[in-house]
Amino acid sequence: MATERWRWLDLDRQGPYENASTMPVLVRSVAEQRVPIAQTSVWGRTHLNVGWFDDVDSTLDLARCEELGVDVVRRSFYGGGTAYYEAECSAMWGFLLPKDSSVLGIDTADLDGLLRRFQSVVADALERVDLGEVAFEGSSDLRWRDRKLGALTAQDVVACVSIGGFLNLRRPDLSTYLQVVRIPDDKFADKAVQDMSEYVCTAEEVAGHPVTYEDLRDALVGALADAGVDLALGTLSEGETKGVTKLAARVASPESIRRVSSDRFRADAPAGSSVGFGNHKGRKLCRAGVALDGDGTVVAALFAGDMHVGPPDVLDRAAAALNGSDASDRDDLRQRIASVFEGDDVAQADDLMGVTTDDLLAALDRAIAQARG
Repeated sequence: MATERWRWLDLDRQGPYENASTMPVLVRSVAEQRVPIAQTSVWGRTHLNVGWFDDVDSTLDLARCEELGVDVVRRSFYGGGTAYYEAECSAMWGFLLPKDSSVLGIDTADLDGLLRRFQSVVADALERVDLGEVAFEGSSDLRWRDRKLGALTAQDVVACVSIGGFLNLRRPDLSTYLQVVRIPDDKFADKAVQDMSEYVCTAEEVAGHPVTYEDLRDALVGALADAGVDLALGTLSEGETKGVTKLAARVASPESIRRVSSDRFRADAPAGSSVGFGNHKGRKLCRAGVALDGDGTVVAALFAGDMHVGPPDVLDRAAAALNGSDASDRDDLRQRIASVFEGDDVAQADDLMGVTTDDLLAALDRAIAQARG
């Protein structure tokens, strides 16, 4: 078996703004140096973590977050839903892979193939820490007895390909989270456990003993070695460290956190227009917002949701394509969404996590119906 040499960064305890800033810097390094990076870390500070495409106002009460002093950060370019992370409770790992290359015998353009390959690596790592009962289910969730332990996702982030995941090590105190969360309609329609505090499980519960960050980190390193990866442990370069510091202030800004915001969309809608929002749950949750003038013409639109798709501006472009359309012409609305969302530049792991044009259209239908009253 051929051995591949990768760079490995043990980032250890990270705060939310540091973590959100580290990933874009490493993506650039992979694109320039064309050497895969494996990184592992654990949350060092309690916070709420919003996905790149998520409508923050549909998932969180930001005023209450500020009142309680809870940090909120939006992930840079990475999709998925809004999550609550208590310090030391969740470990993360990520594999950043150069585009137009082969990794572990898989073309990096094949997101589904990569996801399957890295699922086997993660499964091997979990077996090493007594988590062999855990299985991948649904949209790449790691579950045990219908309860969520973590996840593994694949995403084209333009400059490289990212395979990343997390695992709940121990149970967080969800009392703070439950004071600020807004669960979108249908978010848990396909979940066996409806109550969030019961839906989440931990490695400690499954294994029957504590599983530390160091335990999981070492297991992942061992599993990668057996898969044919030689990891060279290193640290952030001086240039990467400066880049992280510079970006940290930006990702902490209100502009970043409210990048996708239904409250802002409503406030910015043209005077006299009627506004509506709608959700649709396919494989992942899709959300749409629309503003209609008196004639039923779309004068503004928004797409959001819990999804993993690239490039990062794809939902913004799909929403912009609706401007000037007749809200009653469903065929035209679909064609406009498809003209962007089904473009050659759009990439996602379709087999497990794919969101479709019709998913977005279904959310838009509901938004239009609400706007019409």
